[in-house]
Amino acid sequence: MSIKQLTLRFLPKTIMKSKLLLLASLLLLNLGNARAQYWKPVNNGNLAGLEKTERMAMPSAYHLFSVDLAQLNNTLHTAPSRKAGVPSNVIVAFPGTDGKLQHFRLYEASVMSPELAAKHQDMQSYTGQGVEDPTATIRISVTSWGFHGMVLSAKGTYFIDPYTTDLKNYIVYKKSDLVEDRQFTCHVESEVETSAQRAIESEQSVLSNDSSLRTYRLAMACTIEYARYHYVRAGLTNGTEAQKKAAVLAAMVVTVTRVNSVYEKELAVTLELVPNNEDIIFITSDSFDNTNANTLITQSQTVITAAIGTANFDIGHTVSTGGGGLAGLGVICNSNNKARGITGSSAPVGDPYDIDFVAHEVGHQFGGSHTFNGISGSCQGNQEPAYAVEPGGGTTIMAYAGLCVTGDIQTNSDDYFHTVTLDQIYAVLRSTSCAVETTINNTAPDVPTVGVRSIPYGTAFILKGSEATDAEGDALTYSWEQTNANGTNVNRPTATSTNGPNFRSLPPTTERDRYFPQLSDVLAGNLTPTWEVIPSVARTLTFAYTVRDNSALGGQTSKRGTSVLVRNVGPFVVTSQAEAGITWIPGEQQTITWDVAGTTGSGVNTSQVNILLSTNSGLTFDTVLASATDNDGSETITVPNILNGNCRIKVEPVDNIYYAVNASVFAIGVSVSEECNTNANTASVTIPDNDPAFTTSTIEVTDGVDNVTSVTVNVNITHTGVGDLIVKAINPVGTEVILWQQRCTTNDDLIINFSDAGSNAICATTEFGFTYKPSTPLSAFNGQEANGTWTLAVSDNAAQNTGTLNNWSLTICGQVFTPLSATQFNLKDFALYPNPNNGSFNVQFTPQSQDATVIKVHDMRGREVFSSNYTATGMFNNSINLQNAQSGIYMVTVQNGSRKEVRKVVVN
Repeated sequence: MSIKQLTLRFLPKTIMKSKLLLLASLLLLNLGNARAQYWKPVNNGNLAGLEKTERMAMPSAYHLFSVDLAQLNNTLHTAPSRKAGVPSNVIVAFPGTDGKLQHFRLYEASVMSPELAAKHQDMQSYTGQGVEDPTATIRISVTSWGFHGMVLSAKGTYFIDPYTTDLKNYIVYKKSDLVEDRQFTCHVESEVETSAQRAIESEQSVLSNDSSLRTYRLAMACTIEYARYHYVRAGLTNGTEAQKKAAVLAAMVVTVTRVNSVYEKELAVTLELVPNNEDIIFITSDSFDNTNANTLITQSQTVITAAIGTANFDIGHTVSTGGGGLAGLGVICNSNNKARGITGSSAPVGDPYDIDFVAHEVGHQFGGSHTFNGISGSCQGNQEPAYAVEPGGGTTIMAYAGLCVTGDIQTNSDDYFHTVTLDQIYAVLRSTSCAVETTINNTAPDVPTVGVRSIPYGTAFILKGSEATDAEGDALTYSWEQTNANGTNVNRPTATSTNGPNFRSLPPTTERDRYFPQLSDVLAGNLTPTWEVIPSVARTLTFAYTVRDNSALGGQTSKRGTSVLVRNVGPFVVTSQAEAGITWIPGEQQTITWDVAGTTGSGVNTSQVNILLSTNSGLTFDTVLASATDNDGSETITVPNILNGNCRIKVEPVDNIYYAVNASVFAIGVSVSEECNTNANTASVTIPDNDPAFTTSTIEVTDGVDNVTSVTVNVNITHTGVGDLIVKAINPVGTEVILWQQRCTTNDDLIINFSDAGSNAICATTEFGFTYKPSTPLSAFNGQEANGTWTLAVSDNAAQNTGTLNNWSLTICGQVFTPLSATQFNLKDFALYPNPNNGSFNVQFTPQSQDATVIKVHDMRGREVFSSNYTATGMFNNSINLQNAQSGIYMVTVQNGSRKEVRKVVVN
C-alpha cells in the first residue's frame, strides 16, 4: 500500500469524503483528456486556398491534421511541472505518422527561466512519455508560431509542424521522409579538455548517468539578420521592437525545445533561457559579423558576457543567417570561453537546423568532438582522429550526415549521440559544477558484462546483448556501436584496414542483438556492403553496448565495452547446398559441409558447432539439424519431415558469435514453381462523403501461392476529387500498404494499377489503366500469407465530393510448393561401384530428363575435387577417376534434371 493510501485511510470522514471526490474528479479529468479528440485528419484539397507556412523542404510522405489549439492548450496547462517530481495524470493524444493517434503522459517543462516565462506566458513547453509506445518521448512547444511537436522513439523520429499560416492545420511526417540539400560547415576550436576530464571519460565503462537532471542557463544571442528573418516571417516588418523581439524569442523557444528533446533523453541535460535573454536579441543594430564565423565567435563571447554578466549564464550561443558553425570544445561553465559557440544558416528553422546544426554546435560546447572518418566534401580537414569512429560522414548528431559527398551514408543526422560522444560529454558534465542538479526518480539500467570473443576473418558475426534490468521498469532500447578510432581517414571502410571504423552506427532499438553486417546482406552473399565491412585481415574490433531507458524525466544510460578479436584464420564458409534447384527428401541422409578454416585453433578454438535450418529463407533458424557436433567440416544429418521451398542452412560455433549460411535457397519434399493468381470483387460500394472512417471491400483468396513475391492491385473508383481519398490494401495477417494518400487534388476518378514496378503518379493520368507506385511499397506483403481475407479500405477526408468503389482486384505472384513422393527424387536404376575403391569407380543409372548430368565430388572439408557435365544419351554408364585422391571419405553428388543421388565413397 502506498503512503498516499495510508494517509487517506486515517483522515476524518468529512475530509476523507472530499478527498475521494477530488480523486474521482481527477480520474474523470484524466480519462476525459485521454479521450478528447483535439486532432482531426484533413484533406490537402480543402486547404488549397489557405496560405502555407514556409518550409525549406517537403517530406515525401505525410499526414495532415487540424487541431482545436485553444482546447488543447487548456488541457496542456493542467499538466504538472516536471520539476515538482509528481506523477502526471494528464494524458493527451497526438497524431502519429500512421495517421492514428498516440497518447502521451505530459509534464510542463519550460525552456525559459521562471522570470522570462512569466513575461511570456503565451510561450509554453512540455515533455511527455508514450503510453502505447513507452520508448517514445514527445517534446512540445506552443508559441506565436503555433504548435510544434517532436517525437523520439525506437520506431523512429517524427514531427508535428504548422502547415497553414492560420496555425489551424498541421503536417505530421517522419524525419526519414524529409530530404533537404544541406549547405553547412562546422569547425571546432582547439580542444580544451583537461587531463582530469580525459581520466573521467576513460572510466565510463558501465554507467553514464547518475539520477540527476542538470539544468544549464542558456544565453542565446542573435544577429539582426537572424532577427529580421523571423519577424518578417511573422509579418511584423512594421511591428514594434517588443513585438519583433517576442517573435524572435518564440522561434528560439521552438529551437531550444527540440534541442532539449535530445539532450534530456540522451544525457538528462536541459537548457533554460536566461531571464534577460531579450537583451541579446538585436533588432536594429548589433556588434556581430553575420557571415564570418571566426570573428563572430569572439564577438559572441564578448557581447553575451557584457550584456548578461558572466555569473548569470552557463553556456552562451549566437545564431545568425551565415557563416556556418563554430564552437569551442567543452567550454560550458568556463568564464573565458562559455559563449564561444555559433550557428549560422540561411534557413534557421526546422529539424535540419534545430538538430543537425544547433544541437551539433551545442554538442561541441558540451565536449563532443566530430565522430566522422570521411575525407570528402565538408568532411575534409574537420576530422578529429581520436573520435573518428563513424565511417564516411557518419549518421549521429556529432557526425556530418549529408555533408561528405561520396562519404555520405544518409542525408540528415539521426537524433542521438554516438556512445563515444556520450562519454565525452559526460566527462565534461562531471568535471564542471555550474549546473543546477535536480535528483530525479530514475536510475540507470543495470547491464551485465560482455565477454571478449575471437572470430575468423571474412566471417559474419552477431553481437548478442545481455538483457538489462531497470528499477523503474522503463522501456529500454539497445545499440551496438564500433568504437575504433585513430584510423586512416577514408570515405568508405575497406576489408583490409587494420584500424578505424568498419561499421556504421544504427539508431537504438528494442532488439538486443545486432548482425554484422545486417542479415539481409549475409543472406545475399555480401559480407562487405558499403558501410558494414567484414575484415579480411586480422585486427581488433572494439564495441560499446549502450542501453537507454528513454525516460521523459531525464534519460539514464548505461554501457558495456567489449572487443572482437579477428584472428588470422578464415573465412569460415558453408560449402554445401550452394547451387540453385536442390531438393531434399524428408527422412533421407544428407551431408552438410563447411570450411573449418583453422577455427579449431589459432585463438578461435571452436571444437563444436550447431547446424540449424531455416524454412523462411533465412529470417530465422528454428530447426536444429545437429547440436554440438564436431567442428570437422562435415556432418551427415537426417532430413526432417518438413515440406518447404525456402530452406537455408546456418553453421554456428558453440559458445561463440560468428556464423555462416549456405549460398542458396533449397527445398525439402516439394517442387517449386512460379505462379500468379488474380482475384476480384466486382460489387460496388458507396464511399461516404467527408468521413475519415474507412469503407471496406474484401476478397477471399483460397488459391494463393505459398511464398508471396509480388502483389499488384487494380482499383476502379469514380469520385469527384481523388485528392480527398486514402486507399489502403490489407493482407490476411494485417499488414497495411497505403496505395493512395490524398494526391492529385483537382483530379476525378481513380482507375489505375498499383505496382512497385510502376512509375510515380502523374496527376494528369489517374485513370485508364496506368500503372503507378503506391504511396508505401507493396513489397511489405512479400513472404507473408496469401490465403485468407484481403481488404481494400477507402476513406473520404473532405466535404462535397462523393464517389463509389466500383470494383477492385489483386494479382498475387509467388512460389507454389508441390509435395513430391520419394520416387520422384531418385535416379532410376542407380548404381555406384566398386565401393570402397582406389579412386576410380563407375556411376550407372537410367536418365529421366534430357538435361545434362552433373557429377561432383567433395572431400569432407567441402572442397570440390571433381566436377564434370555429361550429355544425356540413353543409359548412363561412366567411369569416374579421382586422380591423386588421398585415402578417405568423399561425397559423390549425381544430378539429372530434378533427380539426384548423394553417396559416400571410400578411397583406400
